Amino acid sequence: LGFLWTLLNPFVFIVVYTRVFSRFLRLGIPKLPAFLLTRLFPWMWFSESVMAETSCLVDHAMFLRNAVFPAQVLPVVSVGVGMMNYMFSLPVLFILLAVYEVPLDWTVLALPLVMAVQFMLILSIVYFTSTLNVFLRDLRYIIQHGLLVGFFPTLIMYDLSFVPARFQWLLKINPMTIVIDSYRRLLFYGTWPHWRNLGFVLALALVLLVLGRWSSSGEGRPSRST
Repeated sequence: LGFLWTLLNPFVFIVVYTRVFSRFLRLGIPKLPAFLLTRLFPWMWFSESVMAETSCLVDHAMFLRNAVFPAQVLPVVSVGVGMMNYMFSLPVLFILLAVYEVPLDWTVLALPLVMAVQFMLILSIVYFTSTLNVFLRDLRYIIQHGLLVGFFPTLIMYDLSFVPARFQWLLKINPMTIVIDSYRRLLFYGTWPHWRNLGFVLALALVLLVLGRWSSSGEGRPSRST
């Protein structure tokens, strides 16, 4: 099915969780499929990119044996592919929003900015994980379980208001919670993101990006025996 898997996976997820949370658990969230999909597509871009590209340096070691091939290019290309898949899914998302009568406001103009912040965040993480995976080959399995655990405190299936006030700070320190919340605001509620929080994520991503590029350009390069 090629690219269609990018759309099929979240739709299967939506069907299952819509049934569970609307019929059995009854969270009371209106327009639940649209609510979930505005968050699920960005999370799938994040999780699939981090999971798949953690091994990009090892998988493409044949290119890195060439001294003139920069190792930093591989994570950029890989995360860029994930972003393109997300962009291709946007028409489907907009159609679903229209079906559930969720109007798009002027806030949708901030969508490229939020995507750029997410791109930088994913890239900064992948630089670190792909470098560490050269020396710790089990890292991809650790990340797989970490992403499974991280799915639930990232506000994919519920709003922050569902969480007791004394625990909300634990979710707010998660950078992907801020990114997902930004998508929710501008696509589902028609409001602008919290610019200060989004700026914090961008600053964090830039710092990690500088450190990650340094690590991947030097010790991150696999040896000839890899």
